[in-house]
Amino acid sequence: MAQVELNKVVKKYGAYEALHEVDMRVENGEFVVLVGPSGCGKSTLLRMIAGLEAISSGAISIGGRVVNDIRPKERDIAMVFQSYALYPHMTVRKNMSFALKLASVPQPEIDAAVERAASILGLGELLDRRPKQLSGGQRQRVAMGRAIVRNPQVFLFDEPLSNLDAKLRVQMRAEIRELHQRLGATTVYVTHDQIEAMTMADKIVVMRQGYIEQIGHPLELYDRPANLFVAGFIGSPAMNFIEGETSAASPQSFVAKDGTSITLPAGSAALDGRRVILAIRPEDLAVVGDGTPDAFAGKVVGVETTGPESVILLETCGTRVSLVLRERASLGVGQTVLLRADPAKLHFFESDDHGRRIIM
Repeated sequence: MAQVELNKVVKKYGAYEALHEVDMRVENGEFVVLVGPSGCGKSTLLRMIAGLEAISSGAISIGGRVVNDIRPKERDIAMVFQSYALYPHMTVRKNMSFALKLASVPQPEIDAAVERAASILGLGELLDRRPKQLSGGQRQRVAMGRAIVRNPQVFLFDEPLSNLDAKLRVQMRAEIRELHQRLGATTVYVTHDQIEAMTMADKIVVMRQGYIEQIGHPLELYDRPANLFVAGFIGSPAMNFIEGETSAASPQSFVAKDGTSITLPAGSAALDGRRVILAIRPEDLAVVGDGTPDAFAGKVVGVETTGPESVILLETCGTRVSLVLRERASLGVGQTVLLRADPAKLHFFESDDHGRRIIM
């Protein structure tokens, strides 16, 4: 295990700056997930930690040692890629042992390392097969096994589940997390899938356009997103955003652009007479009956039923919002219903380009 630290790391391609003074620390044994949309710089950052991309300025340290000018094979890291990159003519055993053979590790040590990794990953019965005889999940396990046998200080994963179907991704998420708990290894994992990030990470790093937008525990990012981007990226269905302004009257209220009024909770003085964006997660909206205080109307425009729950799409407050029901919906398209937002779960953001969270 080793700590990984990035200090004001910059990556430029000619005049284009892909990463902007990135500061980040991964503690010993921590599982950190870099997440963000395509092109945000997360894979570039991972490749710089691995030494596959040179940094333009700043410093990267692994285990307290600056590795800027150290070759990848000397950084004591192991990387698992999106493509399995297995040698098709080699058996599973030979694929897993190849790097150790190149390093002139004695054969008894190689055999012991391969057997240990195969036992951890459930590959014992597959060691004499070739990649073409394996399923996608089994090939990914072999790629992971090839990394485990090296016993590195740091594991790096670059979107390793992207090539798998949905069911297998769920299974492999659990297996990778279990593997991390068993090995206790420092891990940096890149994905564009926020569900992967939420379910696997000790700590999430949300990136956009070469910047880090927020770092924190998954539930910290979910409950207190730092800005509109994080609020909209983390969570499925996505958080609802409603434009409007607050009144200074008592009781205070938020007035959407279509005139709909939503009463604000006590202690909202920081919002007096401001243009803001109100945000509410779909599960914090509820369909209520006539006479419910602070209710407002919405028109059903779509119903998505998954079995255990339903996602209701509605037009209200001058925009389209989603609502999650933990039951099968009996609502129909075109129906008008009354809604109520949980006043304790309202979020407010600046209405400017930065969209920062308003602290209340």
